[in-house]
Amino acid sequence: MSLAELRDLFIVIFAILGIGATIFLSIIAFIIFRKIRDMLNSGRATLESLHAIATVVSEDIAKPLGSIASVFQGVAKAVEIITGPFRRKEGRKGGRG
Repeated sequence: MSLAELRDLFIVIFAILGIGATIFLSIIAFIIFRKIRDMLNSGRATLESLHAIATVVSEDIAKPLGSIASVFQGVAKAVEIITGPFRRKEGRKGGRG
């Protein structure tokens, strides 16, 4: 066997190995893609349910609590305005005044 024939034999062997490796990696990539796709779909469903929960909490709890808090703040401000002139001054006790 001459050097040229040996070179051609190695080229053919490496070409066959390259094609086999390409096919193998393609199959592995496809299997990984299918598994990841299932996980991503599951994650997407979880995020959608979390979004629904956050929406319910926002609409049914946060908005009413905000309204109640604003009413209490308004009442507190009204009481402050009404009792303002009758409030004792803190800075004038026991000094030189």
